[in-house]
Amino acid sequence: MSLIALDSEEIAQVVFTVGTPQAVCSILRTNSHVDAAWRHLYENAYEARCDIEEFVRERLLDLKSNTYFPHEPAFCALAVALETLPMPAAEDFLSELAALRIAEMPISPRVAALCLQRLRETLISKTLTEFKVKPVQIPDVASSIRLSRVPTESTYSDRLTRVPTQSTYPEIFRVAA
Repeated sequence: MSLIALDSEEIAQVVFTVGTPQAVCSILRTNSHVDAAWRHLYENAYEARCDIEEFVRERLLDLKSNTYFPHEPAFCALAVALETLPMPAAEDFLSELAALRIAEMPISPRVAALCLQRLRETLISKTLTEFKVKPVQIPDVASSIRLSRVPTESTYSDRLTRVPTQSTYPEIFRVAA
């Protein structure tokens, strides 16, 4: 499984030496391990949720109170790998990690929040471009009948015979109550 490569020293150095989540995201987007993880998840979309859950579960065993989480760089890299994957598992992981507020993981929730924002923006823009439709042209079957914008005695709707009704809306509401 190529997600294991996210625990590399190269990724850890980036996360530990770069100060801001924006810079971490920018640098990790060009990392070969992150790209390989993205490709693995994209090509194996049916097993992606299981792969992500297994990867996270195995690393969370090392989470201890009052101790820096040693796999935080891998979580940052996974978040960056998931930011352009249009699958529910990606959004679920990013949402849960972004909502996490613990001292043992100070940067990965902020990286996940940025990645989640980018994922949503990407999905919205792709949806708009892929499903952008033009207004449907409906042929005007009543083109010979021209309705004026201002109701007058000569409008078409005034020429129709009125159908008398037995009840009015207030009566219907009273009966229903």
